[in-house]
Amino acid sequence: MNKRSERLDELLDVFDKGYSLCAQYDEIPHQYGEEVLYQSEMHFLQAVGNTGDITITTISQQLGKTTSACSQMVRKLKKKNLIEQRRNEKNNREYYLNLTPKGKEIYLAHEKLDHKCIQRTKEVLDEFNDEELEIYIRIQKQLNETFQKDVQENGALVTLKAVN
Repeated sequence: MNKRSERLDELLDVFDKGYSLCAQYDEIPHQYGEEVLYQSEMHFLQAVGNTGDITITTISQQLGKTTSACSQMVRKLKKKNLIEQRRNEKNNREYYLNLTPKGKEIYLAHEKLDHKCIQRTKEVLDEFNDEELEIYIRIQKQLNETFQKDVQENGALVTLKAVN
């Protein structure tokens, strides 16, 4: 194996390790006061808290989830008294989502935690100059394009297998 191939293998191994750590973090339940939430729940709360008067359809588009999955999340978060639904007066089939006072409290606590994590990450990355960061961004964008093609191709294969 040549040096370039070894370097690319190392890059992908480091990427895989980072992905694995992010996946592990997302699977860990987080404590917000007395409430325990998973990242998927918190991301949903963030979408509601960032916008307010948002619909399930809009959230599903923002989060890249099905409306069915988002409807299930709404039921779960309503049961925890974190979000509330209000019927759209102009369209009876549509509901607006908003945070409850308890939901707002958790949303704000998470925003503080998020800010702290982002600051820590920025401090760690301060050792890199702008040119190095630009190179990383270019590399990651290229990898993302490749990953997107993998998803599209493998999604098509899964669909074809399901049809046959």
